[in-house]
Amino acid sequence: MTMVSFGDLAQSFLLKTQTSRLKAETGRITQELASGRLSDVSKSLSGDLRRLTALTRSQDLASAYVVSGQEGAFRTSAMQHAISVITDNAQAMTPDLLTAPQHANPQFLALSAMQGVDRFEAILSALNTSAAGRSLFSGTSVTIAAVASSVTILNALRGEISGATSPDEVITRISAWFDAPSGFAAVAYSGGPPASNLAISADETAWVGATANDPSFREALKGFAAAALINDPAVALQPQDMRTFARLAGESLIAGTDALIQLSARIGVSESRIDTAVSRNMAEKLTLEMATAELVQADPFTLASELEAVQTNLETLYAVTARVSRLSLTDFMR
Repeated sequence: MTMVSFGDLAQSFLLKTQTSRLKAETGRITQELASGRLSDVSKSLSGDLRRLTALTRSQDLASAYVVSGQEGAFRTSAMQHAISVITDNAQAMTPDLLTAPQHANPQFLALSAMQGVDRFEAILSALNTSAAGRSLFSGTSVTIAAVASSVTILNALRGEISGATSPDEVITRISAWFDAPSGFAAVAYSGGPPASNLAISADETAWVGATANDPSFREALKGFAAAALINDPAVALQPQDMRTFARLAGESLIAGTDALIQLSARIGVSESRIDTAVSRNMAEKLTLEMATAELVQADPFTLASELEAVQTNLETLYAVTARVSRLSLTDFMR
């Protein structure tokens, strides 16, 4: 019978190879236990990665829609805040303007005019609000301010109302300037077309296209601009007519407030749709993450058994290696 034996060098190489393999197995099992994820997913799925790829793609889409929805929620919330600033200023001014005809003291109109200028500048600042580096009411032109300064607008209106002889005519001319394409839209609005609807899911969008050139904002601006022109030299009216003009400015503010309430309600609908979509997309993302985890997660109980077996084999190999390394000719001859 032919005997096959290994030389010392071959035997040493074999022991080293087995040791390296068992150490690698120990490292793999330890890494999988720590991460909870299989190191070789393809082997676990027998090379069929189609389901995993589909789950990953759907998960990425859900994550993208969550981010888009959260950005939309922040944007619409900032819009609502700006509208609130404008309506609060309008409601604060309206009572004094409506009661202006009852006050014969010229100082009352002078004070109303000062407040009018201050509040007009405040609402223009609100329309120029930026959120996350994007101008809210500039439409697609997100890097520039939405409206011009109060000085630019009031100077344009002074030329428009020049020669008007009655409070009604002054208000009518102011209103016409804000509505005319050659007026506010050309002189004061610096933004672009309304932004497109925001995609919040695969088949759903939300309207976020409010601009400073929206009719609701222009309606509100009419009253504020009129209030800012109270006692202005360009408004060549008698004192009693000027008080009537102040009342008309107050009535214009009421109409503007009503228009802003409608705009706020429209944005509120978008807010509700965005919130619902974000919640739904987050739930879908969680479901997809759980489904993906089921495919790639490592079973800790199985890994613990494998680790124990590998450690036992490694300890046995170390014992054999130590025994072989101590062999001598005398030990071999015994």
